[in-house]
Amino acid sequence: MNKTDNSRSASARRGDFFLPSHSQGEIKISQRPERRNVGGSQTLQEFLLPFGIKQAPEAQIINRSYFITKERMPGAIYSGECIAHMRGPVLIPSITFLQQIGKQARKHVVVNAKGEWLYICGRDIFGKAIIEHNKPEVGDRVVILNEHKECIGYGDMLAPLDSKRVVIKRLFDIGDLLRRERKTRKVRF
Repeated sequence: MNKTDNSRSASARRGDFFLPSHSQGEIKISQRPERRNVGGSQTLQEFLLPFGIKQAPEAQIINRSYFITKERMPGAIYSGECIAHMRGPVLIPSITFLQQIGKQARKHVVVNAKGEWLYICGRDIFGKAIIEHNKPEVGDRVVILNEHKECIGYGDMLAPLDSKRVVIKRLFDIGDLLRRERKTRKVRF
């Protein structure tokens, strides 16, 4: 662990900033889908609280994914719009849900084109890449927007914006979907 991580909270250094309060015990993968109504669930709620979003959407969990459904369909494997997926103890938002978080989040920064590209490739954000912000403070969870105000990910503020070192530690970016695809699938022609 390097010295830049010292300003993060103890739970963030341990990597459990997405852990649900009921820990890993209740979420199971089985052949028969486990269904629970999780509207206001602590897992989804805890994920949204650091962004300043107090109300979690009404969602139903099927296997490891959260779905927004208009009506309940008994026996359905997938039903409605998938908004998030559990990958181990980590909650991964869908692209559409990430855009909604970007619009509702309390703190955000806008990065230039070069900073956007580096961030999507998995790099952290330096202060010189930030072109606009709404005064986030050290320790805040911030949403990263590109110049077109599209949400490209989120991270934790580690240092003041005028710092010469890493200012925002990347937690999730839209490039994660592409990197995950590259690791899991081998395309043969």
